[in-house]
Amino acid sequence: MTTTTTTVTTTTTTAATTKSASAPKTSGTTRAFESHVATPAATPATPAAAATPATTTPTTAATPASNSALFGVSAPELLGATPAQVTAAVTNMASIGLRWVRADADWAAIQPSSASSFDWSATDEIVKAAASAGMSVDLVIDDSPAWANSSGSAGTFTQPTSATAFAAFAGEVAAHYGPMGVHAYEIWNEPNWQQFWLPTPNPSFYTSMLKDSYAAIKAVQPGSTVISGGLAPATTDGNDYSPIDFLTAMYANGAAGSFDALGYHPYSYPALAGAYEQWSAWSQMDQTSPSIRSVMGANGDGAKQIWITEVGAPSAGSEGVGTAAQAQEITQVVQLAKSTPGIGEVFFYTYQDSAVDPDYFGLLNADGSQKPAWAALVAALG
Repeated sequence: MTTTTTTVTTTTTTAATTKSASAPKTSGTTRAFESHVATPAATPATPAAAATPATTTPTTAATPASNSALFGVSAPELLGATPAQVTAAVTNMASIGLRWVRADADWAAIQPSSASSFDWSATDEIVKAAASAGMSVDLVIDDSPAWANSSGSAGTFTQPTSATAFAAFAGEVAAHYGPMGVHAYEIWNEPNWQQFWLPTPNPSFYTSMLKDSYAAIKAVQPGSTVISGGLAPATTDGNDYSPIDFLTAMYANGAAGSFDALGYHPYSYPALAGAYEQWSAWSQMDQTSPSIRSVMGANGDGAKQIWITEVGAPSAGSEGVGTAAQAQEITQVVQLAKSTPGIGEVFFYTYQDSAVDPDYFGLLNADGSQKPAWAALVAALG
């Protein structure tokens, strides 16, 4: 996540009332996705209608449990918003049937100066607003303060100096937010991608951190759900790891038994989620060989849920697919998540574009007006 400060407008949008089947992420973090998704040989034209989901047989080694996915929004921009803006945004999400919000428990923001002092205020506002709106929260425990990483800088998503120290913070997060109703904790964001793990991704260290954090969280909140850090679409190139390669390395380093659900970010743009493409992270979830699901199955986790903690497409910008295709992507993701066994919760990235440095993944424009994606989501949720 880049460290651009964003704000959420106080405009409260109104949920669309016509449910038409024809509708096809430090403070205020956002992301630049231009180098994030593997680029296909040719960009397909924007489809006029939702494509038929691929029927390729998944390469799973075990049958995952049937799913009853609930949907939410990954909204890192809320961390930089005012309490009134947070309340308005979360209330608006809940009004259309969204049941989850994903937000950061940012170590660098909560413990900026030392391990002995805490500032929970910004994340508290999100958790309290979500509870008031009847929504659950996936807290992403990530980032590292300057005193806890080798770079001596904060807000850079640098590998922590100590996996044990990170895990101690994770335990503090669970101890603080468990009594406030939080029961889901995600360990880091996109640890396989250099932008979120400096100097370069390290699956061995990440796995140690995941194992220690799992133990620390379960010690204070045994009934919680610990999610491994959502893996980003990437290729293995010496800086980044593909999600399949990174997951394989996690298991090789003993990750089995140290997460309750696998975090995954199956972005597929410019293709739609239902269109099979070898390079598409959605297709790589369970349709390629190997796949995320086949690696899980080979390591005894074939029945474990995959939580899609980010998914979506940009409506504009250098890799924008347009507002119509963005809306079609939302529709297909909901349909596929409802019908695909083994998918747990699903979070769309993100709620609203920034007015300062937009990446255009928002369901709303920077001024608070609805994109077609919003109406598509209302219709798809039913």
